[in-house]
Amino acid sequence: MRGRGVGKSDVTAPSQFKDLVGHAAVIARLRATVSSGRLGPAYLLFGEPGIGKRTLATIWARLLQCEHPTGAPDSSEPCGTCRSCRQHDAGSHPDYSVLEPEDSSVVTIDQVRRLQDALPYRPITSARRVVLIPEAARLNPETSNALLKILEEPPTHAVFILVTAQRDRLLPTVLSRCQAVRCTAPSPEAVITHLTDALGLAAADARRLFAVAQGRIGPAIEAATNGEPTALSFDDVGAPDTISAPARLLDVAERVGKDQEALRALLAWLTLWLRDVLAWQAARDPARLLHRHRRTEVEWWAQRLTVDDVLAAASGVHALWIAGNRNLNPQLAAEVVLLHLSLRAGGSSR
Repeated sequence: MRGRGVGKSDVTAPSQFKDLVGHAAVIARLRATVSSGRLGPAYLLFGEPGIGKRTLATIWARLLQCEHPTGAPDSSEPCGTCRSCRQHDAGSHPDYSVLEPEDSSVVTIDQVRRLQDALPYRPITSARRVVLIPEAARLNPETSNALLKILEEPPTHAVFILVTAQRDRLLPTVLSRCQAVRCTAPSPEAVITHLTDALGLAAADARRLFAVAQGRIGPAIEAATNGEPTALSFDDVGAPDTISAPARLLDVAERVGKDQEALRALLAWLTLWLRDVLAWQAARDPARLLHRHRRTEVEWWAQRLTVDDVLAAASGVHALWIAGNRNLNPQLAAEVVLLHLSLRAGGSSR
Protein backbone atom coordinates (compact mmCIF):
# COMPACT_ATOMS: atom_id res chain seq x y z
CA MET A 1 0.00 0.00 0.00
CA ARG A 2 1.19 3.49 -0.68
CA GLY A 3 -0.03 7.05 -0.68
CA ARG A 4 -1.42 8.81 -3.67
CA GLY A 5 1.80 8.57 -5.64
CA VAL A 6 1.02 11.08 -8.37
CA GLY A 7 2.11 9.78 -11.76
CA LYS A 8 2.75 11.70 -14.95
CA SER A 9 -0.85 11.40 -16.07
CA ASP A 10 -2.16 12.64 -12.71
CA VAL A 11 -0.34 15.97 -12.95
CA THR A 12 -2.53 17.33 -15.73
CA ALA A 13 -5.68 15.39 -14.85
CA PRO A 14 -8.84 17.37 -14.03
CA SER A 15 -9.54 17.92 -10.35
CA GLN A 16 -13.26 18.73 -10.69
CA PHE A 17 -16.19 16.95 -12.31
CA LYS A 18 -17.03 19.96 -14.46
CA ASP A 19 -13.74 19.57 -16.30
CA LEU A 20 -14.44 15.97 -17.33
CA VAL A 21 -15.64 15.05 -20.80
CA GLY A 22 -18.77 12.89 -20.71
CA HIS A 23 -19.88 10.66 -17.80
CA ALA A 24 -22.77 12.99 -16.86
CA ALA A 25 -25.03 10.19 -15.57
CA VAL A 26 -22.24 8.58 -13.55
CA ILE A 27 -21.22 11.93 -12.04
CA ALA A 28 -24.82 12.58 -11.03
CA ARG A 29 -24.97 9.19 -9.32
CA LEU A 30 -21.69 9.71 -7.46
CA ARG A 31 -22.75 13.16 -6.27
CA ALA A 32 -26.05 11.73 -5.08
CA THR A 33 -24.27 9.17 -2.87
CA VAL A 34 -22.52 12.04 -1.10
CA SER A 35 -25.55 14.33 -0.71
CA SER A 36 -27.88 11.54 0.41
CA GLY A 37 -25.50 10.22 3.02
CA ARG A 38 -26.17 6.67 1.79
CA LEU A 39 -22.61 5.77 0.95
CA GLY A 40 -21.81 2.10 0.42
CA PRO A 41 -18.56 0.45 1.50
CA ALA A 42 -17.33 -0.41 -2.00
CA TYR A 43 -17.92 0.67 -5.60
CA LEU A 44 -16.72 -0.72 -8.92
CA LEU A 45 -16.30 1.67 -11.85
CA PHE A 46 -16.00 -0.41 -15.02
CA GLY A 47 -15.93 0.23 -18.74
CA GLU A 48 -13.65 0.39 -21.75
CA PRO A 49 -10.00 1.35 -21.26
CA GLY A 50 -8.88 4.92 -21.83
CA ILE A 51 -12.25 6.63 -21.23
CA GLY A 52 -11.44 8.44 -17.97
CA LYS A 53 -12.54 6.00 -15.26
CA ARG A 54 -9.50 6.55 -13.04
CA THR A 55 -9.80 10.34 -13.32
CA LEU A 56 -13.49 10.06 -12.45
CA ALA A 57 -12.69 7.92 -9.40
CA THR A 58 -9.94 10.28 -8.26
CA ILE A 59 -12.21 13.33 -8.38
CA TRP A 60 -14.89 11.45 -6.48
CA ALA A 61 -12.35 10.52 -3.81
CA ARG A 62 -11.43 14.21 -3.50
CA LEU A 63 -15.11 15.11 -3.10
CA LEU A 64 -15.66 12.40 -0.49
CA GLN A 65 -12.82 13.81 1.60
CA CYS A 66 -13.28 17.52 0.90
CA GLU A 67 -13.99 19.61 4.02
CA HIS A 68 -15.98 22.33 2.21
CA PRO A 69 -17.53 21.08 -1.05
CA THR A 70 -18.78 23.86 -3.31
CA GLY A 71 -22.06 24.13 -5.19
CA ALA A 72 -25.50 22.61 -4.71
CA PRO A 73 -25.79 18.88 -3.91
CA ASP A 74 -26.47 18.02 -7.56
CA SER A 75 -23.48 20.07 -8.77
CA SER A 76 -21.04 19.67 -5.87
CA GLU A 77 -17.29 19.86 -6.47
CA PRO A 78 -14.16 19.55 -4.32
CA CYS A 79 -13.33 23.06 -3.13
CA GLY A 80 -9.65 22.83 -4.04
CA THR A 81 -8.55 24.98 -1.09
CA CYS A 82 -9.23 23.04 2.12
CA ARG A 83 -6.54 21.02 3.86
CA SER A 84 -7.78 17.75 2.33
CA CYS A 85 -7.76 19.13 -1.22
CA ARG A 86 -4.29 20.59 -0.72
CA GLN A 87 -3.06 17.22 0.54
CA HIS A 88 -4.51 15.55 -2.55
CA ASP A 89 -2.72 18.10 -4.74
CA ALA A 90 0.55 17.39 -2.93
CA GLY A 91 0.10 13.62 -3.13
CA SER A 92 0.39 13.32 0.65
CA HIS A 93 -3.15 12.72 1.91
CA PRO A 94 -2.87 10.47 4.99
CA ASP A 95 -6.38 9.06 4.57
CA TYR A 96 -6.15 8.29 0.86
CA SER A 97 -4.51 5.08 -0.34
CA VAL A 98 -3.87 3.78 -3.85
CA LEU A 99 -3.54 0.03 -4.10
CA GLU A 100 -1.80 -0.80 -7.38
CA PRO A 101 1.21 -2.84 -8.56
CA GLU A 102 4.52 -1.53 -7.27
CA ASP A 103 7.43 -3.75 -8.30
CA SER A 104 5.51 -6.45 -10.17
CA SER A 105 2.63 -6.84 -12.59
CA VAL A 106 0.11 -7.61 -9.83
CA VAL A 107 -0.93 -6.26 -6.46
CA THR A 108 0.89 -8.33 -3.87
CA ILE A 109 -0.46 -9.95 -0.73
CA ASP A 110 1.92 -7.81 1.37
CA GLN A 111 0.30 -4.64 -0.02
CA VAL A 112 -3.16 -5.85 0.98
CA ARG A 113 -1.93 -6.86 4.43
CA ARG A 114 -0.41 -3.40 5.01
CA LEU A 115 -3.73 -1.89 4.00
CA GLN A 116 -5.54 -4.25 6.35
CA ASP A 117 -3.29 -3.16 9.23
CA ALA A 118 -3.91 0.55 8.59
CA LEU A 119 -7.66 0.56 7.95
CA PRO A 120 -8.94 0.05 11.52
CA TYR A 121 -7.47 3.40 12.59
CA ARG A 122 -9.74 6.42 12.40
CA PRO A 123 -9.05 8.95 9.63
CA ILE A 124 -6.50 11.62 10.51
CA THR A 125 -7.76 14.66 8.61
CA SER A 126 -10.93 13.60 6.76
CA ALA A 127 -14.30 12.17 7.69
CA ARG A 128 -13.46 8.89 5.96
CA ARG A 129 -10.62 6.88 4.50
CA VAL A 130 -10.74 6.22 0.76
CA VAL A 131 -8.95 3.33 -0.93
CA LEU A 132 -8.59 3.50 -4.70
CA ILE A 133 -7.75 0.31 -6.63
CA PRO A 134 -7.26 1.67 -10.17
CA GLU A 135 -6.37 -1.66 -11.79
CA ALA A 136 -8.58 -4.12 -9.98
CA ALA A 137 -7.99 -6.79 -12.66
CA ARG A 138 -4.41 -7.03 -11.38
CA LEU A 139 -5.57 -8.61 -8.15
CA ASN A 140 -4.59 -12.28 -8.31
CA PRO A 141 -6.69 -14.94 -6.50
CA GLU A 142 -4.63 -14.66 -3.31
CA THR A 143 -4.86 -10.87 -3.07
CA SER A 144 -8.51 -10.93 -4.16
CA ASN A 145 -9.38 -13.28 -1.29
CA ALA A 146 -7.45 -11.11 1.16
CA LEU A 147 -9.34 -8.04 -0.09
CA LEU A 148 -12.62 -9.95 0.16
CA LYS A 149 -12.04 -10.48 3.88
CA ILE A 150 -11.78 -6.71 4.30
CA LEU A 151 -14.88 -6.05 2.20
CA GLU A 152 -16.91 -8.60 4.16
CA GLU A 153 -16.48 -6.53 7.35
CA PRO A 154 -15.31 -3.10 6.19
CA PRO A 155 -14.65 -0.30 8.69
CA THR A 156 -17.54 2.18 8.76
CA HIS A 157 -15.12 5.02 8.05
CA ALA A 158 -13.69 3.49 4.83
CA VAL A 159 -14.82 3.54 1.20
CA PHE A 160 -13.28 1.37 -1.52
CA ILE A 161 -13.28 2.45 -5.18
CA LEU A 162 -12.29 -0.28 -7.64
CA VAL A 163 -11.68 0.54 -11.30
CA THR A 164 -11.32 -1.92 -14.16
CA ALA A 165 -11.72 -2.43 -17.88
CA GLN A 166 -11.93 -6.18 -17.33
CA ARG A 167 -14.81 -6.83 -14.99
CA ASP A 168 -14.90 -10.54 -15.88
CA ARG A 169 -11.45 -11.04 -14.34
CA LEU A 170 -12.62 -10.10 -10.83
CA LEU A 171 -13.76 -12.80 -8.44
CA PRO A 172 -17.56 -13.06 -8.31
CA THR A 173 -17.37 -12.78 -4.51
CA VAL A 174 -15.53 -9.44 -4.81
CA LEU A 175 -18.02 -8.22 -7.41
CA SER A 176 -20.90 -9.11 -5.09
CA ARG A 177 -19.50 -6.77 -2.43
CA CYS A 178 -19.34 -3.76 -4.77
CA GLN A 179 -21.96 -1.45 -6.18
CA ALA A 180 -21.29 -1.60 -9.92
CA VAL A 181 -21.15 1.67 -11.88
CA ARG A 182 -20.87 1.32 -15.66
CA CYS A 183 -18.84 4.02 -17.41
CA THR A 184 -19.23 4.60 -21.14
CA ALA A 185 -17.01 6.41 -23.60
CA PRO A 186 -17.75 10.07 -24.34
CA SER A 187 -19.26 10.72 -27.75
CA PRO A 188 -16.92 11.45 -30.67
CA GLU A 189 -18.32 14.98 -30.83
CA ALA A 190 -17.57 15.58 -27.13
CA VAL A 191 -13.99 14.32 -27.44
CA ILE A 192 -13.28 16.30 -30.61
CA THR A 193 -14.81 19.46 -29.09
CA HIS A 194 -12.59 19.05 -26.03
CA LEU A 195 -9.49 18.64 -28.19
CA THR A 196 -10.33 21.82 -30.10
CA ASP A 197 -11.68 24.04 -27.31
CA ALA A 198 -9.58 22.97 -24.33
CA LEU A 199 -6.34 21.96 -26.07
CA GLY A 200 -6.44 24.35 -29.01
CA LEU A 201 -6.21 21.82 -31.82
CA ALA A 202 -7.57 22.59 -35.26
CA ALA A 203 -10.75 20.64 -36.03
CA ALA A 204 -9.02 18.53 -38.69
CA ASP A 205 -6.17 17.68 -36.33
CA ALA A 206 -8.62 16.81 -33.55
CA ARG A 207 -10.49 14.38 -35.78
CA ARG A 208 -7.27 12.78 -36.96
CA LEU A 209 -6.05 12.42 -33.37
CA PHE A 210 -9.38 10.98 -32.28
CA ALA A 211 -9.02 8.30 -34.95
CA VAL A 212 -5.37 7.61 -34.07
CA ALA A 213 -6.37 7.15 -30.41
CA GLN A 214 -9.10 4.69 -31.45
CA GLY A 215 -11.79 6.99 -30.06
CA ARG A 216 -10.48 6.92 -26.48
CA ILE A 217 -10.20 10.27 -24.79
CA GLY A 218 -7.27 9.35 -22.52
CA PRO A 219 -4.88 8.38 -25.35
CA ALA A 220 -6.20 11.28 -27.45
CA ILE A 221 -5.34 13.84 -24.77
CA GLU A 222 -1.98 12.21 -24.14
CA ALA A 223 -1.19 12.23 -27.84
CA ALA A 224 -2.20 15.90 -28.11
CA THR A 225 -0.06 16.78 -25.11
CA ASN A 226 3.00 14.72 -26.05
CA GLY A 227 2.76 15.18 -29.78
CA GLU A 228 2.64 11.46 -30.54
CA PRO A 229 0.08 8.62 -30.30
CA THR A 230 0.33 6.31 -27.30
CA ALA A 231 -1.48 3.34 -28.82
CA LEU A 232 -0.22 0.86 -31.39
CA SER A 233 -1.24 2.16 -34.81
CA PHE A 234 -3.10 0.09 -37.38
CA ASP A 235 -3.62 2.86 -39.93
CA ASP A 236 -1.99 0.75 -42.65
CA VAL A 237 -4.95 -1.66 -42.59
CA GLY A 238 -7.08 0.98 -44.32
CA ALA A 239 -4.80 1.15 -47.34
CA PRO A 240 -6.16 -0.76 -50.36
CA ASP A 241 -2.81 -2.45 -51.01
CA THR A 242 -2.83 -3.79 -47.44
CA ILE A 243 -6.42 -4.98 -47.06
CA SER A 244 -6.14 -6.64 -50.50
CA ALA A 245 -2.99 -8.56 -49.57
CA PRO A 246 -3.50 -11.49 -47.15
CA ALA A 247 0.26 -11.77 -46.55
CA ARG A 248 0.41 -8.17 -45.32
CA LEU A 249 -2.57 -8.76 -43.08
CA LEU A 250 -0.87 -11.76 -41.52
CA ASP A 251 2.05 -9.43 -40.77
CA VAL A 252 -0.38 -7.05 -39.06
CA ALA A 253 -1.77 -9.92 -36.98
CA GLU A 254 1.77 -10.88 -36.06
CA ARG A 255 2.23 -7.35 -34.66
CA VAL A 256 -0.69 -8.09 -32.36
CA GLY A 257 1.00 -11.29 -31.18
CA LYS A 258 -0.10 -12.35 -27.70
CA ASP A 259 -0.99 -8.82 -26.58
CA GLN A 260 -4.67 -8.50 -25.64
CA GLU A 261 -4.40 -4.70 -25.53
CA ALA A 262 -2.97 -4.69 -29.07
CA LEU A 263 -5.98 -6.72 -30.20
CA ARG A 264 -8.33 -4.25 -28.53
CA ALA A 265 -6.49 -1.40 -30.25
CA LEU A 266 -6.96 -3.11 -33.63
CA LEU A 267 -10.65 -3.74 -32.96
CA ALA A 268 -11.16 -0.13 -31.83
CA TRP A 269 -9.45 1.14 -34.99
CA LEU A 270 -11.58 -1.13 -37.19
CA THR A 271 -14.75 0.08 -35.46
CA LEU A 272 -13.98 3.72 -36.26
CA TRP A 273 -12.87 2.89 -39.81
CA LEU A 274 -16.02 0.90 -40.56
CA ARG A 275 -18.04 3.72 -39.04
CA ASP A 276 -16.53 6.09 -41.63
CA VAL A 277 -17.19 3.63 -44.47
CA LEU A 278 -20.83 3.42 -43.42
CA ALA A 279 -21.07 7.21 -43.05
CA TRP A 280 -19.73 7.66 -46.58
CA GLN A 281 -22.19 5.12 -47.96
CA ALA A 282 -25.05 6.89 -46.22
CA ALA A 283 -24.24 10.55 -46.89
CA ARG A 284 -21.12 10.89 -49.07
CA ASP A 285 -20.26 13.95 -46.98
CA PRO A 286 -16.55 14.44 -46.14
CA ALA A 287 -17.53 16.55 -43.12
CA ARG A 288 -18.95 13.45 -41.45
CA LEU A 289 -15.70 11.46 -41.65
CA LEU A 290 -13.33 11.00 -38.73
CA HIS A 291 -10.61 10.05 -41.23
CA ARG A 292 -11.15 13.03 -43.53
CA HIS A 293 -7.52 13.00 -44.55
CA ARG A 294 -8.05 9.46 -45.91
CA ARG A 295 -11.24 10.11 -47.82
CA THR A 296 -9.98 8.36 -50.99
CA GLU A 297 -9.30 5.13 -49.08
CA VAL A 298 -12.63 5.30 -47.24
CA GLU A 299 -14.37 5.74 -50.58
CA TRP A 300 -12.48 2.72 -51.98
CA TRP A 301 -13.84 0.56 -49.15
CA ALA A 302 -17.35 1.98 -49.57
CA GLN A 303 -17.37 1.00 -53.22
CA ARG A 304 -16.37 -2.60 -52.48
CA LEU A 305 -18.53 -3.30 -49.44
CA THR A 306 -22.29 -3.27 -49.27
CA VAL A 307 -24.03 -1.74 -46.29
CA ASP A 308 -24.81 -5.26 -45.08
CA ASP A 309 -21.12 -6.15 -45.43
CA VAL A 310 -20.13 -3.22 -43.22
CA LEU A 311 -22.76 -3.97 -40.60
CA ALA A 312 -21.79 -7.64 -40.52
CA ALA A 313 -18.11 -6.75 -40.18
CA ALA A 314 -18.85 -4.28 -37.38
CA SER A 315 -20.93 -6.92 -35.60
CA GLY A 316 -18.06 -9.39 -35.84
CA VAL A 317 -15.59 -6.83 -34.48
CA HIS A 318 -17.94 -6.13 -31.58
CA ALA A 319 -18.28 -9.85 -30.83
CA LEU A 320 -14.50 -10.20 -30.67
CA TRP A 321 -14.30 -7.16 -28.40
CA ILE A 322 -16.78 -8.74 -25.98
CA ALA A 323 -14.90 -12.05 -26.09
CA GLY A 324 -11.53 -10.37 -25.53
CA ASN A 325 -11.33 -11.33 -21.85
CA ARG A 326 -12.07 -15.02 -22.39
CA ASN A 327 -8.63 -16.48 -23.09
CA LEU A 328 -8.89 -15.57 -26.76
CA ASN A 329 -5.72 -15.98 -28.84
CA PRO A 330 -5.10 -12.35 -29.91
CA GLN A 331 -3.06 -13.11 -33.04
CA LEU A 332 -5.50 -15.77 -34.27
CA ALA A 333 -8.46 -13.46 -33.65
CA ALA A 334 -6.70 -10.67 -35.57
CA GLU A 335 -6.00 -13.02 -38.48
CA VAL A 336 -9.64 -14.12 -38.67
CA VAL A 337 -11.15 -10.63 -38.65
CA LEU A 338 -8.58 -9.17 -41.07
CA LEU A 339 -8.74 -12.01 -43.59
CA HIS A 340 -12.52 -11.93 -43.46
CA LEU A 341 -12.44 -8.22 -44.33
CA SER A 342 -9.90 -8.90 -47.06
CA LEU A 343 -12.21 -11.40 -48.73
CA ARG A 344 -15.06 -8.91 -48.66
CA ALA A 345 -13.22 -5.70 -49.54
CA GLY A 346 -10.24 -6.87 -51.55
CA GLY A 347 -11.39 -10.14 -53.06
CA SER A 348 -11.42 -10.54 -56.82
CA SER A 349 -15.11 -11.43 -56.77
CA ARG A 350 -15.81 -7.84 -55.86
